[in-house]
Amino acid sequence: MKIAILADSIDNQNAGVHFYSKNLINTLLKIDSKNEYIFIHPKENIFFEKTTHYIIPRKKKIPGYETYRRWIKIPNLLKKLKPDIVIETSHIGPFRTPRNSKRVTIIHDLTPIIFPQFHIRNSVIVHKLALPHILKNADLIITPSENTKKDILKLYKTKNNIAVIHEGISPPNMSAKNPVTHEKLKNIKPPYILYLGTIEPRKNLETLIDAFLELKTSRALPHQLVLAGGLGWKIKKLLTKITKNNKDIILTDYISEGKKAALYKHADIFVYPSLYEGFGLPPLEAMSYGIPVICSTGGSLKEIFNNHSLMFEPKNKKLLKSHILKLINNRDFRKKLIRNGLDYSKQFTWDLTAKKVIETLEKLI
Repeated sequence: MKIAILADSIDNQNAGVHFYSKNLINTLLKIDSKNEYIFIHPKENIFFEKTTHYIIPRKKKIPGYETYRRWIKIPNLLKKLKPDIVIETSHIGPFRTPRNSKRVTIIHDLTPIIFPQFHIRNSVIVHKLALPHILKNADLIITPSENTKKDILKLYKTKNNIAVIHEGISPPNMSAKNPVTHEKLKNIKPPYILYLGTIEPRKNLETLIDAFLELKTSRALPHQLVLAGGLGWKIKKLLTKITKNNKDIILTDYISEGKKAALYKHADIFVYPSLYEGFGLPPLEAMSYGIPVICSTGGSLKEIFNNHSLMFEPKNKKLLKSHILKLINNRDFRKKLIRNGLDYSKQFTWDLTAKKVIETLEKLI
């Protein structure tokens, strides 16, 4: 098969979809020598250096150019390339593919539709306008969880083929240095509770921060709270609260893979309080490092992490505090949860994800 992948997220993002696309593409190229892969993206990037790739620039300063790029420029290139399959890795597309090319869209979650208040206005508008057309015309929709599939079926009643293929995680980097050896992380002193992900309202970090501060006061908790990840939108109120407690709460901003590994390796507890997720990679990564996980039931998280982490309804601060204390005070339970998490995380690899993607694509041709 000749497979064209629209890979804008590699160039213009640095969070979840970027990470997913990068690892999936790397693994496809590693394990699959039978099929031909072509990548279309907006700017120079060393990631694509040894691949067959085409750059179609984005011109943000020109009103309407992104629509022109997606509906005219990219389709014109695809007509010349004549791929068997065109894959959009990030919801919006592909559009106007050649007649004999199969359309595949990866839908990670439907948060712009379900929680529009947590997204920028343009993203919400684009998703509301484009998704009905995209889902109707897709030959295959790939989602990372049964919950996201259920959301698609509920909201759009599509009869098109939807394949659930779990995401993978990379092997843990156990050689990672202690975080205090990294200049950017000098203020972090173990023990600490870790969250990793974008800092934005959907992640429900206020509940985590309030639970943490109450435990600091009532139980003299010795831990710091480390919030690691890039800054998102609508976080002014959250940043004010963090600033008032900057000795106990550390905000790292975006961190490299090496620093991320160090934070995982030396964390005492990992907490993921999100209101909604399409999958949830960070809790799995934490498990692979031998860190006990507390996870909310938001979105697909209950599906993926039930019986493998301590779980709480996203706004149940009381239960979250109880879980934190249990992991600190009950060493036997803590060890049991760590073993459970280590075993469970081994089921999720990028090789397995890529193999299932290839098998699913082959059924289209």
